Amino acid sequence: MTLPTDQRAQGNVRPLPLALISRELPPIYDQTDMINDDVAEQSIDDTAIGLNSEDVQLNFQLPGAGTMKYWVATYSSEGDKVTKIIAKSVSENARMKEILNFRALAKNATIMPRHQNIVDVLGVSLEDVPYFIYQEYIEYGTLKDFLMRNYQESSGGSSKQDTPDQEKTLHLTMFAADICEGMLFLKKQNCHHPGLAARKVLLSPSGRCKLYDFWPVDLAQDRVKQILDKKLPPLAWLAPETVFLGHFMEKSDIWNFGVVLWEIYSLGEIPFGGLTCAEIESKLRNKESLDQPLTCPGGIFGHMLATWNSAIDERPTF
Repeated sequence: MTLPTDQRAQGNVRPLPLALISRELPPIYDQTDMINDDVAEQSIDDTAIGLNSEDVQLNFQLPGAGTMKYWVATYSSEGDKVTKIIAKSVSENARMKEILNFRALAKNATIMPRHQNIVDVLGVSLEDVPYFIYQEYIEYGTLKDFLMRNYQESSGGSSKQDTPDQEKTLHLTMFAADICEGMLFLKKQNCHHPGLAARKVLLSPSGRCKLYDFWPVDLAQDRVKQILDKKLPPLAWLAPETVFLGHFMEKSDIWNFGVVLWEIYSLGEIPFGGLTCAEIESKLRNKESLDQPLTCPGGIFGHMLATWNSAIDERPTF
């Protein structure tokens, strides 16, 4: 799949999107004031590689009721420099298979090359239970946060979708291209992203999108089962073969990506918002697609429609 890529400034440095410097973005988590930012250095250096549990101080656990637990943490490196990071683990209610899958995920993370559109893994702790994966802390929040805070009305929840703005559309297309590049990288690393959504994309200070919560192909099917077993599974993002058969493959990632494109160009709206799971399933059975967002160029919407082709083999590839 080919999307317009962003233009890099001289020296291969991406210009800071105006939306990021003209508006105050929310921090990734509401409780960041619990860490002394005077001593928390945000830059990650090579000393983070090989990070282990003895180096890390867990500060507070982030809200969430899923299988995964996330902590805001700090680690100290040489020279008493303190860096804020994210510690990821499985919940105390996890089953043995989920624990073993997490261990396999952590091992895979240590050998995966770094990529500009993937959240950096700084180290893992696998000596004792609970196991941990340590990731970079990204302070500018999720793409979903950004779209809601910057492009939605402050009250009433209605989108600011009056006349498409060229500069805004450029920023949205940059986000889309970043995610596409990240997904292409994951494909080459034999990974799937069953939970791909705007809320699973983090924004760096320069406005670059970075993906997290993806899984190696051999573990992705178990992750899909966890997602489908939720009380309210995110059916609006999932392909029909996943919703009805529980199957997940590369072309299922393509479908998810099309829904994320829709999220971006609808400025953070929820796909099939207000519908029940049964109503969304009915939409999928009847091959009813999401409507074209008002800020979405026709060419981009054409890409979306191609990703939602009910004939799996006819969907595009990354």
